[in-house]
Amino acid sequence: MMATDTTTRARRLMVIDDDEISLSLISLLLESEGYKVVQASSGAEALDMLARSDRKSHPSIFLADLHMPGLSGAALAAELRRAVPHATLLAMSATPDPAEGYEGFLKKPLDPAAFQALLNGGIAEPDQESNDDRPTLDESVYEKMSRMMPAAALREVYDACLKDVRIRGEEMQAAAASNDLLSLRNLAHAVKGSAGMVGAKKLAAAAAELESGSYNHEQVLPLIRNLLSYCDELHRILLAKLP
Repeated sequence: MMATDTTTRARRLMVIDDDEISLSLISLLLESEGYKVVQASSGAEALDMLARSDRKSHPSIFLADLHMPGLSGAALAAELRRAVPHATLLAMSATPDPAEGYEGFLKKPLDPAAFQALLNGGIAEPDQESNDDRPTLDESVYEKMSRMMPAAALREVYDACLKDVRIRGEEMQAAAASNDLLSLRNLAHAVKGSAGMVGAKKLAAAAAELESGSYNHEQVLPLIRNLLSYCDELHRILLAKLP
């Protein structure tokens, strides 16, 4: 029984992400790999869940988004380390970032093979794809998702992503009008993460450009329109796939 309990705990994992789409899809991916996944939508919720649960049931692996409102990044890693000293802490983000306090870093969209390689002491391969090479929809991601869920559920995921992009696009335009660059970049970061998880590569790249802040004021609205055009393009592709 002890060996079985140890094995079960080794496969117990907590995913921490404030983006609902990313949280759901990452959990599905890892569950398909045999992990028992629990979800937390913030660093504070993760710590609260740990405080209210038996230590024997604590996950042995934590996968946390680096950029979340409130407790995140190195501060979250320190709190998790206090709560679960012997756990493996992994960070993830749509952009390669320093992951202070974590044993490793994974780039979104999450690749289960890269995740497993990192657990085994390997290094996740960086994305070498150029802007020109990016498809509107990554067919390998789409096919993987279509194997994980029925067509109706897949349609709901993409509909939620497209709706989210359009809402955040309007919020970006309002932020640009008030010259609120910080809010605009935060909105773009959220779009980049969820778009990356569903394989919307051009959309994710457009969001990454907006998040970077490396543009002048006159370029902001054209960049937002570019992002929304990729959203419309993705919608047309999905209509043919998911009528």
